[in-house]
Amino acid sequence: MKKHYETHVEDTDKFISVAGPELDYKSWYEQYRKLMEEQAQRKYGLYTPTSEGDDDDFPSIPGMIARYSALGLTNEQMAENPVWKDLTGNGHDLQMKNFAWKEGSGISDIYPGALVFDGVDDYGVCENFPILTKEKGYTVVALRQWITRGEIAQGLVSNVKNWLKDGAFLLEYRNIQAEHLNKPISFGAIGSEMDLPHILTYQTSKSYNGVSITTGNFEGTDVLHVGKLAPTNVGTCINAAIWELVFLDHDATEEELTKIKDYFVKTYPWLFPDQAWTVTGKTNEDEDRATIANITGNGNNLVLSNFGFIEGSGYNEEGEYAGYLVTDGVDDRVVSRSFTLNKDWTIVGNWKMLQPEANKSSGIVKQNSLFIYNYVDGLNIYINDPWNFFKLKDIRSVNAICSDGRIYLNDWTEIIDSKQQTVNESVGTLVIGILGNVYTSLAFKNLGIYNNQILSKDDCIKAYNYLQTLKSK
Repeated sequence: MKKHYETHVEDTDKFISVAGPELDYKSWYEQYRKLMEEQAQRKYGLYTPTSEGDDDDFPSIPGMIARYSALGLTNEQMAENPVWKDLTGNGHDLQMKNFAWKEGSGISDIYPGALVFDGVDDYGVCENFPILTKEKGYTVVALRQWITRGEIAQGLVSNVKNWLKDGAFLLEYRNIQAEHLNKPISFGAIGSEMDLPHILTYQTSKSYNGVSITTGNFEGTDVLHVGKLAPTNVGTCINAAIWELVFLDHDATEEELTKIKDYFVKTYPWLFPDQAWTVTGKTNEDEDRATIANITGNGNNLVLSNFGFIEGSGYNEEGEYAGYLVTDGVDDRVVSRSFTLNKDWTIVGNWKMLQPEANKSSGIVKQNSLFIYNYVDGLNIYINDPWNFFKLKDIRSVNAICSDGRIYLNDWTEIIDSKQQTVNESVGTLVIGILGNVYTSLAFKNLGIYNNQILSKDDCIKAYNYLQTLKSK
């Protein structure tokens, strides 16, 4: 015998229908309770459902009017129905235009879980977007990476319907011809130049990534463009990877922004290194050639000393190590500022020790936490233990090292260093190519350090691949 209950969800055309066997009352009641809770949330505008069938635990935030995530989407699925669903259930879906639905113009393997816009004609549009007001403000949060940024006018996300006449926001506006490198626009007011933040960016009506901006007098519109400035032929489309977009109908509180960021870090841990550097794009002629910027924007840059800035002692432009920084093993040194590394960490990167003529107790060192020494017969690696090493014979580089003892070779073979660890925390610099007065030669392209995170093998692979997409600032 079954019992059947049906109730109307107020302010919608939906019915909640629950059926359960009489003898399984506990299970039925739990389902019924959840559905009644959903009904109440819908009634008061608090309901924020997640993607269909997913165990998505995005935080519930009142006033979230739209959310888009590329996680779990496929090119085959999107080619059949090119709609980027609004996961709030509010129906503000994006119609995706001109995508080829393949790598470089669609769901990406190079940027796992992201939607890539090709920079030619890819964009998305929603024509029933809620009207945002200056009284309440707004919040736009984007998990994104710019791939290239051209000189013609462009912006990541826009609420503009008539260019220079309306729109609540335009996120990360760029127009070299008008001398705009990266400026926020809020209700028509073009803000001051801003640094382009790493991976996560947000704008409210009054701030861009926490920096105050001016609010103008334009009105909000019912249009949302992603990857395009406006409905008319203004500017060009973006070349960027977007993982998630979140929109609130008010200026977010710090608590709300923290909830969103925490979710992103938990869901996409490989995108959030605490320290990361790359030499991709740098040359020996650069004015800032002696500095490798930390791409996280935390200011902990690598400083180069004694380099000749030629092949073999600088940025190689030819040969096997083209695109790498090569240390000469004589007096070249690379040093960061002091920073803390706790017991749990993951270090991922693209580098290779060059064959030494004698054993060198130097290479890549974060004092006490990690020592990678360049020996004649391979690598000696010390993980959270400055006294006991693990030998990798006839190996000159690895892709990732985790503080739990996992080491991943260049083919992603896993090797376990199972010795007991003695270090719980280290405070000091990262040094490359030197330790004390011992120098060694190596080729360095990039490195990412994830503090308090022990990444899985799959996430290590994603982190490594992600680092290869980055360019030096």
